[in-house]
Amino acid sequence: MKKVWKFLFILALVPTMLFTSCKKEKPDVDPTLSFKALKAHLVANNLDLPNLLTSWVVKASDVYTIQYDADANNDYYVIDLRSATDYDAGHMEGAVNTTLGNVLNQASAAGGKKILVVCYTGQTASHAVMALRLSGYPTAQVLKWGMAGWNSNYTGSWDAAVKDVNTNWTAAPGNLATNSTFGDPEYTTTATDGAGILTERVAAMLAGGFKGVDGITVQTTPSNYFINNYWAAADVTKYGNIAGAYRILPLSLAGNEYQNLDPKKQIVTYCWTGQTSSMVTAFLNVLGYDAVSLKFGANSMIHSALEVNKWVKSVETHAYPVVKTGAPANTTLHSYLVANDLDLSDMLASWVTTSTNVYTKQTDTDPANDFYIIDIRSAADYNAGHIAGAVNSTLANVVATAANAGGKQIVVTCYSGQTAAHAVIALRLSGYKNAMSMKWGMSGWNASLSAGWNAAVSSFAKTHANWKPAPGLLATNATYSIPSISSASTTGEGILAERVTYMLANGFKGVNATDVVGTPTNYFINNYWDATTHAKYGNISGAYRILPLTIENNEIKNLNPAKKIASYCWTGQTSSMVTAYLTVLGYDAVSIKNGANAMINEDLQENKWVSSEAKDYPLVPTK
Repeated sequence: MKKVWKFLFILALVPTMLFTSCKKEKPDVDPTLSFKALKAHLVANNLDLPNLLTSWVVKASDVYTIQYDADANNDYYVIDLRSATDYDAGHMEGAVNTTLGNVLNQASAAGGKKILVVCYTGQTASHAVMALRLSGYPTAQVLKWGMAGWNSNYTGSWDAAVKDVNTNWTAAPGNLATNSTFGDPEYTTTATDGAGILTERVAAMLAGGFKGVDGITVQTTPSNYFINNYWAAADVTKYGNIAGAYRILPLSLAGNEYQNLDPKKQIVTYCWTGQTSSMVTAFLNVLGYDAVSLKFGANSMIHSALEVNKWVKSVETHAYPVVKTGAPANTTLHSYLVANDLDLSDMLASWVTTSTNVYTKQTDTDPANDFYIIDIRSAADYNAGHIAGAVNSTLANVVATAANAGGKQIVVTCYSGQTAAHAVIALRLSGYKNAMSMKWGMSGWNASLSAGWNAAVSSFAKTHANWKPAPGLLATNATYSIPSISSASTTGEGILAERVTYMLANGFKGVNATDVVGTPTNYFINNYWDATTHAKYGNISGAYRILPLTIENNEIKNLNPAKKIASYCWTGQTSSMVTAYLTVLGYDAVSIKNGANAMINEDLQENKWVSSEAKDYPLVPTK
């Protein structure tokens, strides 16, 4: 009998052992590791919430003083998040219009100026300022009360918001809930280091838009939320609190007070005006909480009782000047480019030179014809070996570096010639009309530097279902509107300078050929080849052929501004020039890296990367 029981016991253990062994085949994953890495990064880099809530809001009167004093150098770079219609009807002089989701891109055009973000009430702008402060703009500020505080014509939102709602309000001295300790929030991310996780989380926060809830909704059903009264203790005693609310202040990562928030509930934060709570809410969403800000704060619940931070139209608003939008910035820019021979066709005249030509001129007996060579590779690679006389710079700083050319013709070089093509567009649009790129980049100068090009060539597209072989099958061109752009300037020259700065600040815009060929419907694809070349080699499925592509003759209107424009050519160098130019114009544009050489290299009969393209010209290390 004992043997039978032993046998049955072993049978019962078998599935348990199998289940356990299967589980062990999978790695143990701690879902809070991502949060821990983010927390460590934020604390180590002084990006904890108390650091971010320092000098982040500014009054309209202080802004007016700065913007209209005699010193233009201290002016704010003003970003207006209101709708394009309301912005056009009246905005602060010099302000640029964009959306919350695009605020980081717009900030890249600030040119070192301190950033001020405005919206209707100051609440959405607070989300934006939190994103900016977490993304390398530590002095970004929000305008208190928003445009309602700047000019009395815009007070409608605030005027309508103030009220007294006593439902589920615990009168002074209040009765707060007792704080407890909870676990960390959890979320998924593709990044593994703190900086990368932060970038992803800020992007997710911005993509989610402003997170707000009406005060009456929270007061009606406070048990639906985890409510944090973001006031000092004395303020709760003076005014009371929403029934069931907690008071978690200070609220920091370093002090672990964030663990007093329940990550399983929706976190509602309220303050005086909804601006501080918007900042807190944005930060909590970055951390992974489901957080919302109580809109308009105490002003929407106990307005008449407030003695501070109270919306009173006659006190808080001003009559500071606003300007209306004149000619749209895109129209002004297009007219300026055409009038000054800066259309794309002008940009693509004699813009590339060979390594042999550079070597010949640099080593002949006439120093007067030497090029001024700007090498925009990394400092380490430049130091390891560069063309004699070349200076090292970055794409972002290439225009400033060009100022030292002393009248010499400029040649820009990089690893493959593609990033350099972006730089050449910037230079040609900035007064250096004969700047050139060196074909194949440093890969064409010396074979020891050609690994990038050697690795890039492929013929995968020949057998891909999304490649239409010769004679190809192109999509039929249609006509679209041109994209809108914002600028602090109203002149063509000023708008162009701002847009070039924007393009350079956002870096080389490239995409792998495998991505575009794999999912061509994700892009608006332009085959930047002449008709004969296209008929000879074919095209990516669904591609258009828009060449010539000019502003003057309106071919630019054949591009769909609602889609990501992917251009391709032979080597990725011409398409990089096109992409940089389109970015200046306001398109979301990318260049297919390495062009046809990354798709049908073995078929190409010209502009084809082969080992013989790499020369053996000398390299000079930095001493």
